[in-house]
Amino acid sequence: MKRGVVESEKLLQGLNPEQVRAVKTTEGPLLILAGAGSGKTKTLTHRIAYLLATSKATPSDILAVTFTNKAAGEMRERVAKLLGNNSENRGFMPFMATFHSICVRILRRDGETIGIPSNFVIWDEGDRLAAVKQAAKSLNIDDKKYPPRLLASLISSAKNEMVDTAEFGEVASSPAEKTAAKVFRSYEDLLKQNSALDFDDLIGRSVALLKSQKAVRDKWQAQFSYVMIDEYQDTNAAQYQLIKLLTGPHKNIAVVGDDWQSIYSWRGADYRNILNFENDFSGCSLIHDWVYENRALMYTDMEKVGVDLELADPHRVFINGPTDW
Repeated sequence: MKRGVVESEKLLQGLNPEQVRAVKTTEGPLLILAGAGSGKTKTLTHRIAYLLATSKATPSDILAVTFTNKAAGEMRERVAKLLGNNSENRGFMPFMATFHSICVRILRRDGETIGIPSNFVIWDEGDRLAAVKQAAKSLNIDDKKYPPRLLASLISSAKNEMVDTAEFGEVASSPAEKTAAKVFRSYEDLLKQNSALDFDDLIGRSVALLKSQKAVRDKWQAQFSYVMIDEYQDTNAAQYQLIKLLTGPHKNIAVVGDDWQSIYSWRGADYRNILNFENDFSGCSLIHDWVYENRALMYTDMEKVGVDLELADPHRVFINGPTDW
């Protein structure tokens, strides 16, 4: 037996049948639904290692996206251990990073096509708040009535929803939103003057770049033949658009998540993204960790406690609880 085949079979050891199916379903869109602590990330790391061990992909073909640097680091360590490599040796390692990290890479390389200098500065939250304070002060806005932190939050929410200054000014309804709309314009001027982008811009400008520049979009889609996203239920509007733009005609995208568990709703996470995945990517394979018999009875119970069944994912109905996934 060939060495690669032996390694790939070893990578399936310790996985249950559904996890094995998830790992071996390498082509086309794949949706993995599983609860918290059920081994979703384990399945994703085994899938990455399996793609490499079977030579279906080279490290540079794979993009794996997480929400935190810690999660990305843990994923790298797991993949390295599975393949018998050192996680510090990035030469063999696929690109496993946060949304912001991949966007920095895209903008550093191709941002100039939409007027973003390759040496742009990245403002952290402290920089953002200081600039919002400066913008508000220049407009003589009472910082006790409209605290800079509130204004910064409203501006950030608008950016996460891909709403620009003009549109925000049109849709703003409350006094706080109308004030934030004024500050938003001045804040953007400060960013431009300093050749800076804030964290929200990293994703928003990447979306704008990939949408408007077909050659750039085609290049990055060709770069990443396999796209994998952890905790997909926590994606917001901008991240959702970014993922769709990075996924090429091959549609080799695999996402894992739990539509009943979203921890980033405060920053625009939209669980409907995971509910819509099968519509967004036709021919999607679905793998789950739940029993779903007696669906009608379960839905009746859900109605009794006020669950909106139009928003509940029918694949997630269960009566016996989670399996050992």
